[in-house]
Amino acid sequence: MNKYFVVTVFFVGMFSVSNGYAQKLKESDYFIEGGLRYGSALHHPDYAVYLKNFYYPGIEIRFGKQTTGEKKWEQMLYFPSYGLALRYTSYWDFLDTRSEWKERNKVLGQGISFFGYFKGNIIHYKWFSWNYQIGFGAVYFTKIYRKTVVYKPDNLTPDPNNPDNYLSEELDENGNQISEEYPTNDLISLYVTPYINLQSGFDFKVTPQFDLFLQANFNHASNASMNMPNYGINEITAIVGLRYHFNSNQEIVRNDTFPKHKPLNSFFFTVDPGWLIARYDDSYYFKLGLSTGYMREVLPILKVGLSFEFFYIRYLTHSREYNSDTWSTAFQTSEEAKVAGYDLENPTVPIKMPDNIYTGAFYAFSELAFSRFALHVGVGAYALKGPGQAKYMDLAQNWDNGGTLKHYPWIYEKVGFRVYVGKKLDHFVGFSLRAHFPVADYLAFDYGYKFYTFSDKKRNRK
Repeated sequence: MNKYFVVTVFFVGMFSVSNGYAQKLKESDYFIEGGLRYGSALHHPDYAVYLKNFYYPGIEIRFGKQTTGEKKWEQMLYFPSYGLALRYTSYWDFLDTRSEWKERNKVLGQGISFFGYFKGNIIHYKWFSWNYQIGFGAVYFTKIYRKTVVYKPDNLTPDPNNPDNYLSEELDENGNQISEEYPTNDLISLYVTPYINLQSGFDFKVTPQFDLFLQANFNHASNASMNMPNYGINEITAIVGLRYHFNSNQEIVRNDTFPKHKPLNSFFFTVDPGWLIARYDDSYYFKLGLSTGYMREVLPILKVGLSFEFFYIRYLTHSREYNSDTWSTAFQTSEEAKVAGYDLENPTVPIKMPDNIYTGAFYAFSELAFSRFALHVGVGAYALKGPGQAKYMDLAQNWDNGGTLKHYPWIYEKVGFRVYVGKKLDHFVGFSLRAHFPVADYLAFDYGYKFYTFSDKKRNRK
């Protein structure tokens, strides 16, 4: 009898709490939405043959908040919304009846991504809006690259002349079956991988509480050289969905009486540790970035700044054997190769980077801010690199068939996401992806502190 009483009290309590919470939601600006996705991954002819003619489905659910203009930044960004998204993608083309492609597509498995997003409006009317979205997060893949494991399904015909290949259903110009390698997932090599989501599309208000939306989506998943291979996957999909606003009486506030903005100036420092695998020899490296600089809040939604960044890179361990291409892919002349310490007599031995590498660079950046959150973008130019071979190449570069190796890579780019915390928003945490375009080479986890802030009108020491 006591058990029934406890269960009854529990359910009555849960109903009361949920009913009260539902009432609060009805008075809020929160929403929930669901969408269906369908699209394809961009095909690369060299290492992703199983993506050719490959279209797959997905679903997603989002929970977010619609701003109404109560704060100045909400009006300046034209009443944006923001929230969290959960997305599921099945990398299996269920419309393809050919057994060969079905077997190939099973190599990728499924992806479950979780990310935060910000949606801004380009055009905004009462019943219609044209918008854009930016999102960052992580994705979990059920299948990843395994060097010693090659997927060999039974229903594909083995090539009698090559045990690592099978005979495709496709025919060559002479009518013979094409011999192809058994598929392997050389796109994804970590179960959990950074995830970038970009979208643009249209919202249509059907009722005061329901919106219909149509979106075009691009997303990228790769691990920023934390493991190899790191080709990653780029997807282009279409999304159709329905959004439900808990509050049917949302009203946009248009207020022009905000006080004039007083620009703030800050001096700061950051620390950003991370790690990577060098592309040309598969060696693990630890990287530590330190920087100090100046930041100016030009507008409530825009910050710009300049800093000096110092990177210390430490060789950790060698992952596996890897042969380089010839020295000519890295250097324009043999003299340059000799200066860098390259062994011209034995061109199959890769260049050995020093155990300790250091770089210094000037870095200019901007931040698009909304409340405590900021999208960070910047470009840096090296002032010094060394010692030895490190002057001539970067760890992001690739020896494979010449790859993306560049002469004297002196410019780099960064994009990241920051959250400002503390009572005075003096501290910030986040992450940033550094790249030597178009090669991503370093995912850093950032911490920063604004140690001195003052206004243009009146200095205000903290």
